[in-house]
Amino acid sequence: VYDAGVYAGEALMETLKASDKRLISYGVDLGTRITTAFDSNAETVVEVHAGRGILSAKMSRVETTTYNARNVDAKAKTLIVEQPAMAQYTVVSPKPLETTANAWRFQLELPANSPAKLPVVLERVYDQTYSLTSMTPDGIMVWAQNKTLSDSARRQIEQLRDLKNQLAGVSAEMKSNDTSVASVTNDEDRARQNIGSLNSVSGQQQQVQTYARQLSDLESKIAGLRDRHAELEKQKTTLQAQIDGTIEKMSF
Repeated sequence: VYDAGVYAGEALMETLKASDKRLISYGVDLGTRITTAFDSNAETVVEVHAGRGILSAKMSRVETTTYNARNVDAKAKTLIVEQPAMAQYTVVSPKPLETTANAWRFQLELPANSPAKLPVVLERVYDQTYSLTSMTPDGIMVWAQNKTLSDSARRQIEQLRDLKNQLAGVSAEMKSNDTSVASVTNDEDRARQNIGSLNSVSGQQQQVQTYARQLSDLESKIAGLRDRHAELEKQKTTLQAQIDGTIEKMSF
């Protein structure tokens, strides 16, 4: 390759068909300095829909690559930036000069003795789905705060969140109740063992009566705990039915 009659470099190129073209690298331009900066933002929600027990969200992720170039020569130049194409991403800006199977090419004009900047913005849009049945109240709360929701959609999500909060409260009380039953049952076993041991010892009838009263109190306490468990079981069944009905009706 000769530039203005002066040797500029050399390159090997493949055979081309008529009207086809290639970019050929033949040398290094020492008068152009380029640095690259990368930036990406967190996923943002573009759309949210619900139906048939599924919450689906269309998500967007933006990746920005900024090419900072400086022309230290006394003449203007045209810079072609080639960036590898990224699967599932589309170019938001600027419009590519050319698109190949493996790369995007962008054009940047470099004034003489001046810097220039080329930000290339890519976007990836993809779907995520969630089962409303398995979502926790905290997870639902995140979606209730989403700005893309309509008022109707937000009310539906908040209703489901409130029901799931109630169910979580009932389940926590049931767990605590079961723990109490187990603890009182252990106390009962110890009281029976003490009564059995003292019955064979003379002069311990008063202590036996004390353990017997304690055993009676423990049995009453267990009966109350089991009654409460039955009440909580009914509440849980009712709330679960309400949750299932709410999920079935949710549509936005």
